[in-house]
Amino acid sequence: MAERLLNTGFDIPAMIRDARIIVCCGAGGVGKTTSAAALGILAAQAGRSVCVMTIDPARRLAQAMGLAHLDDAPQAVAVPNGRLSAMMLNPKHTFDRMIETYSPSERVRDSIFANRYYQELSSTLGGSRELIAMERVLEIAGSEEFDLLIVDTPPAQHALDFLDGPRRLIDMLDGSFTRMLLAPYGFAARAQFNLFQHSSAAMMKFLERLTGVGMLADLSEFLLSFSSMFEGLKERSHRVMALMSEATTSFVLVCAPASASLRQVEYFASRLGESDLNIGGVLVNRVHESFGTEELSAADIRLLDELLPGQVASQTLSERVDAALQDARALSAADSAALHLLDELAQARWYVPHFNRDLHSLDDLLEFAEKLVDSGSVSLSG
Repeated sequence: MAERLLNTGFDIPAMIRDARIIVCCGAGGVGKTTSAAALGILAAQAGRSVCVMTIDPARRLAQAMGLAHLDDAPQAVAVPNGRLSAMMLNPKHTFDRMIETYSPSERVRDSIFANRYYQELSSTLGGSRELIAMERVLEIAGSEEFDLLIVDTPPAQHALDFLDGPRRLIDMLDGSFTRMLLAPYGFAARAQFNLFQHSSAAMMKFLERLTGVGMLADLSEFLLSFSSMFEGLKERSHRVMALMSEATTSFVLVCAPASASLRQVEYFASRLGESDLNIGGVLVNRVHESFGTEELSAADIRLLDELLPGQVASQTLSERVDAALQDARALSAADSAALHLLDELAQARWYVPHFNRDLHSLDDLLEFAEKLVDSGSVSLSG
């Protein structure tokens, strides 16, 4: 028996009309980038000036929008009747610009740029990408160039990595261990050095074996220069969190009709709720629709086998068609069973039918975008 899934409560046209920022969250492989791009197209066609920013280093957004590449500067996308731009976060460019802007002096700026540990911080240190993403969000949201910013976050194993990462990084840089390193001549002073060894013996021995004590002196020098920016980074982190908490910011939880993905959505929703962040709704992609439950009739079988007499791979045409229908019904039934997990989640939702091809062009995105405003329901095998 077929079950119809109704798109309940998730008013996507209202969200793209009223929101200032939309943040798309979700695991990898659930169509999050496609969803962010399609939402951008809809908003642009509704008359808004839109920027879609991807933090994911994979280059799917550029490919989907028919662009050769994306960089830190917003690049215009040719959509019918709309003003849409897209960009991909470049952590190094944004971090350099942040140092240029917020260093208290040229001497401090030059010291940071010259230090080898700055290269690690600006590119590979955990949380640095999220810190820079927050800085870029703040820059774009504070400009008058765009009405709406849509953020395609990277695949996250834990909810709010996008928001928690900057705070964790700043806490680490401003923590007690870091403060021990901030005296540039501390390591030369034997008493202080021995005290440090005594309090952090295991860490010290590891670092000595790995790089030698000289590494710690270089790190101390870098942290001393960078520490002048700690308070400014904290202040901007607080501003971003305030921005994320505004009523005009909506989080869209993107998932697939699979148990693991749906359970992760539950966790995302719980964490966002704890932080009083606004959830626009749950967007469920790749839902396999029902093809009906009736078996092929005798008349259908005769007609199919008359069209292609004989067998292919030991099956008649009617047997092959019937097997394909059975497979489709099984996929639809599996989706139906998994999606009941959403019944436990009191969130608005929208279902997007499965496409039988990869979506990698602007035309594909336009077709996907139509599914976000089509009010029809999705039929599943029960």
